[in-house]
Amino acid sequence: MEKISAGTKIRLVKDLDGKNPVGSTATVVYVDEFGQIFADWTDGGQVRLTQEQFTNNFEIAA
Repeated sequence: MEKISAGTKIRLVKDLDGKNPVGSTATVVYVDEFGQIFADWTDGGQVRLTQEQFTNNFEIAA
């Protein structure tokens, strides 16, 4: 898996929680020391993900 860091654009490829449609994009703003990923959705709002949630539901956007 590619390294995730602040500024990385990610795309939802599988439904996470029903709040954002598949294909939605977000920008990673922070990765904490426990590997939790914090990102801002392009259309507003924020999401906090575990590494497992990221691996199962997201891809790095081109």
